[in-house]
Amino acid sequence: MNRLAMLPAAVLALALSPAALAKDDAGEMVQHSASGEATGEAPVRLVSWDGDFELMKTSRRMRVWRSHLAYRLTVDAEGNVTGCELTESFRLKHVTDSLCDVLSEHHHFEPAQNAAGEPVEGSYSSRIAYADVRDRLE
Repeated sequence: MNRLAMLPAAVLALALSPAALAKDDAGEMVQHSASGEATGEAPVRLVSWDGDFELMKTSRRMRVWRSHLAYRLTVDAEGNVTGCELTESFRLKHVTDSLCDVLSEHHHFEPAQNAAGEPVEGSYSSRIAYADVRDRLE
């Protein structure tokens, strides 16, 4: 009974949280950050995201029933994704691997740069809301 009373409060807290949401280059509402900002280096820059359809298809097939997907991608000096980590774990490893495959394949980046302007490895963190993806696909 106590859980039911907490549900509206939790939903309201999520809806009104002061998260730093912004639109990326693809027009997607995301909360994101990239490494290098505090050190004077140029952070990893998202060029495009073209995986809405694949993400929805994979999520449905894997029966992912969440409101959002938060993740962190490691990007090498050439702008290629070399690592993926979901911030919320799934019980089955193949679900995480499948979602990471989609995220890695459909994100395109300009690499981070050091103070001398040379490309270096960096990271990119973001959050995708499934409701926004569904709206874009309609």
